[in-house]
Amino acid sequence: MLDYIETVTDFLIENFHPSNPESANIKLNTDQILNFLFRTFPAGCISDYDLNEILISLNYKRYTYVVESYCEIEKGESTIYEIRKNLEVGWCLKTDLNLKSQEVEKLE
Repeated sequence: MLDYIETVTDFLIENFHPSNPESANIKLNTDQILNFLFRTFPAGCISDYDLNEILISLNYKRYTYVVESYCEIEKGESTIYEIRKNLEVGWCLKTDLNLKSQEVEKLE
């Protein structure tokens, strides 16, 4: 039987590095990381406890950081966009892949 703890650990080492809220390009809580991993590995192959142990052994730290979401609100005859902020507790990861958003013009 495959040792998924070792396999997942190797996958994380190959694809990510520990980071902090200021420089991370991926911020996820434990459940979100598990859901991401279960797209590659069998669902349930590691537990949240296993993932916690793996991340700590790789020198990741849990951080509290702000998550922004955007909401359209009708005010009178106009629409405004509200930026809502919430606190999240999770892990900050860095990958060498380019995850920056890009603005493009709509082609008509």
